[in-house]
This record gives sequence, C-alpha cells and structure tokens, in this order.
Amino acid sequence: MVELSGNIPFLWRLSAESSEGFCMVSMVVPFESEDDRNDLTIETSVVSFSSDSTRSEREEMLEWNQDDMSLFLKLVTCQQQGETAPVAESVRVDLTDPEIIEIIHVVAAAGFGTAYSSYGMLNNSVGRYPPHACDIGSFASLNTVDGFKRCVVVDMDGEDVVCVLLEEVDVVSVGEYDKLVRHDLLMVKQTDLLHPDFAGGLVRPPQATLH
Repeated sequence: MVELSGNIPFLWRLSAESSEGFCMVSMVVPFESEDDRNDLTIETSVVSFSSDSTRSEREEMLEWNQDDMSLFLKLVTCQQQGETAPVAESVRVDLTDPEIIEIIHVVAAAGFGTAYSSYGMLNNSVGRYPPHACDIGSFASLNTVDGFKRCVVVDMDGEDVVCVLLEEVDVVSVGEYDKLVRHDLLMVKQTDLLHPDFAGGLVRPPQATLH
C-alpha cells in the first residue's frame, strides 16, 4: 500500500510505438530506497499521437498535472467510499490492484487520448430517459447503437462532454469506424449522459421513471 497525496511525483512515459507519431503511454512511480532506485511502471492501453515526429521517436517523461491528479483522487475516492463521498486529499492505494490500474488507464486516456465524434453512434435519449447530472469524474452511461455502455466523464465545456468508454462499442453500422474499444474517448452532449445503471445489463434502472 502507498500513501498518495496531490504532490506525489507520478510520471507519464511516452514511448515511440511507430514512425507515424504514435506513442504508448505508461505510468511511472519513482521510489527511492537506500540501496537502489526501484521505479514502478504500469503499462496502459492508451496511445498518444504527437504531431512532432522527432519528438515521438524518443522516450519522453512528463509529470502528472493537476487535472491528472484530481481525476485520479476523485475516482479512487469513488472506488473506496462511493461516488457521493467528498474527494480525499490523500488516499492509500495498492498499485497492483486491478481496480486501481483501471483508474490509471482512465486518467491516461483523459490526458492523452483523442476524442472521437459521437455523430451517428448514439440513439436520441432526450425525453425518453431521465437526465443524469454529472461532473468530471462521474460515471454515466450512453445509449449507443450497440446498447447502453458505461463511461466516465473526464472533461466538460458547456454542453460538450468528453467521456472515457468503459466498454467496447460495435459501431460498424455507422460506417466510419468498426468499433470503439475500452478507454477510447468520445465527445457527447450533456443530454446524452444517462444514469450508469442503464449499462448494467438492465433495460433501465429500477428506480428511474421514463418520461
């Protein structure tokens, strides 16, 4: 277990994945010991695109910014205490725990992923399902052409929302993509966000009233 607070020196490592400017994103946690330096590296599924081909050809280390840490603390607090709990200033986490590693994937996607347009991928939910109030770090679901899918809200700008998908979406019927995979980013509207229980294999949450 590790005690983490807002000033922990978490790092991102961008490693060249191809000659076309794509980099794999890993998390690096530096640990100092008396005898040696033993860093912990956690690989993610997130690919970052750099428009600078020279930059993408070499490994690069970046410190986590405040947005990274705020989202991480919010999601860890939610995982440990529930979504309504206030965000903790420090948390104790096991960095080998699969649920914590999943949170790291979400934070990496939020910071380095490229958001896809949701045009043609979502069914209209306005007036059919109750709206779901969300903030950054909130869980929600989306009424996609492939069913209800869970996501995490990672950015908001007015009515525009960026989500990290937590499930694969088969969108071959849309034509532009074959599928969106777990940890892809999707740009949606606030009115597209539904209660996360919609995506739990249910037709709708038992407590939700249709309008």
